[in-house]
Amino acid sequence: MALESLPGGIASLWDGIARQKITTIYAVIRAAAADRQGAEIALAYAATIPLVRYTPLAQAACLALFAAILAPAQGEATPSPAPASDPMPLSRFFTELFSRATSWLHWPPSEVWNASVAEIVTALEAQAERELRLAGIPSDKSAPAGNYTPERLRQIEEQDFDPAFDREGLRALKARHQ
Repeated sequence: MALESLPGGIASLWDGIARQKITTIYAVIRAAAADRQGAEIALAYAATIPLVRYTPLAQAACLALFAAILAPAQGEATPSPAPASDPMPLSRFFTELFSRATSWLHWPPSEVWNASVAEIVTALEAQAERELRLAGIPSDKSAPAGNYTPERLRQIEEQDFDPAFDREGLRALKARHQ
């Protein structure tokens, strides 16, 4: 909640961290710290060392934090014995998905509206994997998300759309919200 309440929310923070913006990294450290005094001491020490030594490590830590707190994509979640929290309204889910696709992936809105949910989620996962790899954080993922095998993804790319996605349902949903 503390991270989402910062200007621009999680998407803006993700972008700033990916670009190694020191002010964004400091903001994430301050907002996510369990011990605020300890965070300020660590940041004061960081000001005394060259940024080239500090920034990649801080960036990797911030990306690891984001990887831990962002909800897993469909099909990746493991069952929990704890009762589920209140479900997210569908309109909020699509708003979040649209926001992440336009900010993290830098897709134009027209491209996002023409993509399936699975295509957007797959692209977001690939971007997250790329950022983690660039930060030197090893990935434990070896298989594509959900039921999308490399062969299936190739077929979708060849057809230029995912036949399993209900585009008419999406059009109807968009029409109701306009």
